Amino acid sequence: MMLMIRGIIILHLVSVCIAANTTKKISFETGNKLAVLRFEGDGVSDPLIEHLTEELRQSIRDLKIFNVQNRDITNDIHIFYPRGKDYWACWNKECAVDIGRQLRVNYVIAGNIQKKENNEFFINGRLFSVDMEMMMNEFAMNSSGITDSLLLEMKKMAFNVSGLPIPDTLLVDSDTTGINVTENIKRKSKFNLPDFPKIPTKIKALMMSTAVPGSGQIWVEKKYPGYGFLGTEATLGLAALIAFYQYQSAWSGFEKHYNAYQDGTDPHDLYELRPKIVKYADDTRKYNTFMKNIRGVAASIWVVNMIHAYLVAPADDYFDGESFFDIEYRPDINQFQFNYNF
Repeated sequence: MMLMIRGIIILHLVSVCIAANTTKKISFETGNKLAVLRFEGDGVSDPLIEHLTEELRQSIRDLKIFNVQNRDITNDIHIFYPRGKDYWACWNKECAVDIGRQLRVNYVIAGNIQKKENNEFFINGRLFSVDMEMMMNEFAMNSSGITDSLLLEMKKMAFNVSGLPIPDTLLVDSDTTGINVTENIKRKSKFNLPDFPKIPTKIKALMMSTAVPGSGQIWVEKKYPGYGFLGTEATLGLAALIAFYQYQSAWSGFEKHYNAYQDGTDPHDLYELRPKIVKYADDTRKYNTFMKNIRGVAASIWVVNMIHAYLVAPADDYFDGESFFDIEYRPDINQFQFNYNF
């Protein structure tokens, strides 16, 4: 009896081991392509951001859990997202999944590095699954202002992303000599531009929807009501334009037949002109009234849209969303540039 029980236990353990090995093999065969997006920097120089992102990319590649996409291929995604600064700030699931599909990978890593006080840095990264359309994990860590320490934290993140234990001793083997840590000083332009204060989120959303209905809602990611207001105003504008042309046509017809009636002498012609004049006069009044009604409705919806944009905008300090449109100064070309994003 005991031999039979032992035999059953041994068979069960063997089957579990086989199942575990089979599961591991399947997980690798279902897709392990990973793209590491360039981290966003706040108070950190672009060369250092590039170096740290590549350090993370290479560290994950060395661990051989993921098939890491080459940097040049990943960075070419800016073709689909012309506004680079909005692309790199890819913190939501929809953005990461969209970019992952463009790059044809199974996983996407996005992150940012923020400079705090006393040369302290906060590093945050997120791992998204493109196939499952979800965020798998989020990693946060602090580091001192020494570049070697930042590189070490990126190596630790690589182990966390790969699901491997962090070894007790990690070495930094990349050279950071000559890399400026903090934000590069922007080239001075021939214009002495003042430092404009940041506009609170609610006020900016209100201003945007005042200029273009629905744009404030779209900016704070309330896209359905935003596009609803924008589409409604566009439809009313088109209806008003059609009514205006109909009004112009009716007025021209009225003037033409009325002048003919004034100059006519034949009773038969005057008899035929009279109902036409009345019809054109009625059409003129009808289309004029219709245009006034449309203006009233459009103005009311415009005001509602402004109030709605203010109410739905987050009440936090400053929202870092993707602008529907904005105007920025380009010091490299000494020109102001109008940007839009639908």
